[in-house]
Amino acid sequence: KLETAFNSRCLKPNTAILEELVELRSQKADILGFPTHAAFVLDMRMAKDPEKVRTFLVDLAQKLRPLQEQEVKVYLEYKKEECDKYGYEYDGKIHYWDLRYYMTMTEERQYAVDSNLLKEYFPMEVVTTGLLDIYQELLDLKFTQVKDVEVWHPEVTLYSVVDRESSNLLGYFYLDLYPREGKYGHAACFGLQPGCIQPDGKRQITVAAMVANFTKPTEDKPALLTHDEVETYFHEFGHVMHQICAQSEFALFSGTSVERDFVEAPSQMLENWCWEKEPLQRMSKHYKTGEAIPDHLLDKLIKSRIANAGMFNLRQILLGMFDQTIHTQKKVDTAKLFSEISQEYLGFPSTEGTNMSASFGHLAGGYDAQYYGYMWSEVFCMDMFYTRFKKEGIMSPKVGGDYRRCILQPGGSIDAADMLRNFLGRDPTPEAFLISKGLNPNA
Repeated sequence: KLETAFNSRCLKPNTAILEELVELRSQKADILGFPTHAAFVLDMRMAKDPEKVRTFLVDLAQKLRPLQEQEVKVYLEYKKEECDKYGYEYDGKIHYWDLRYYMTMTEERQYAVDSNLLKEYFPMEVVTTGLLDIYQELLDLKFTQVKDVEVWHPEVTLYSVVDRESSNLLGYFYLDLYPREGKYGHAACFGLQPGCIQPDGKRQITVAAMVANFTKPTEDKPALLTHDEVETYFHEFGHVMHQICAQSEFALFSGTSVERDFVEAPSQMLENWCWEKEPLQRMSKHYKTGEAIPDHLLDKLIKSRIANAGMFNLRQILLGMFDQTIHTQKKVDTAKLFSEISQEYLGFPSTEGTNMSASFGHLAGGYDAQYYGYMWSEVFCMDMFYTRFKKEGIMSPKVGGDYRRCILQPGGSIDAADMLRNFLGRDPTPEAFLISKGLNPNA
């Protein structure tokens, strides 16, 4: 009942709006000389055309399916066990309303990560100090807090960023990490001033801000972060570094002004540091005792990264394929189509009477025909991490320097595909992505 209610939110009005949007987008593409809305959108993306996206998603799905099938076997074992225990009829199937429940049970039983205990090792000040140190070492930069300067709230801090080798000032960043009334409610990086060459030939330096809403400290306890929040912090700060390290000539290509389906890859790549022992140890310390995170806790955390990886990623592929399919058609029955694609990729249809796409905000929030970008950029980020950092050292100054020069420094002034070739020494492949999910791509 809960799943049915959740996936029926705003069902009638939003289904009508979404289906009208699909028709209007198709008409607009036709007026502009494109065969479909997806073709119009992708013309300025890395992928270039819908067929390439479809091939990408289908290929990944085929490789992930064996992993998902193993996971479903485990879900069914848990379901049978509970049906036997409580006297329910066991139907031998997984339904939409089962999915989140048994995915959560898998995480709890197989990995048993105590999130509340882990949180005690991530006080904000320790995480911030460790994070800033890692980025400075990795990218050969020096951060200095700028004091006695006007900021928009007493909790906001300002830092200057200098290239360690040349001592050139590259820019400034603000950290605004705690919630308050009227503030943007999520975590994000905002570019406040683009880096570019001015008419007089001098460089305008970059200014960026990282905004978040982490839990505030109290009188008897510092702000403590969950591991998810540490990962978010590391990710968004990666965008800050992209903004500041970019050295493009024109403001239009500054910072993160790259193709939309590549923009998350640099920061997603840096999330890997939150799943490696050395960086985690540098960003943590028990808030009371000052002790390091015990190895057994770290090991459990790191292993938990691949929990439900097959099902989670096939669901992402389902959403990406649905998005592409509706935007390559002129008219569509969204509820029927979503159920059919769900059956194809997850192995079961939508619950009757629901339409998840009626509350799929990305379709009306600027990600139309672009949801595939999450998977697309993750494939690239894993290739960058495994091919260079994992092999040559995650804190290697040489690899960090190459990353800064090849991936961050150009901004959007060259194609992302060329940046990747320059850094990897070849075209990207999905093998590292599959390894990161616990698969052997050569098996």
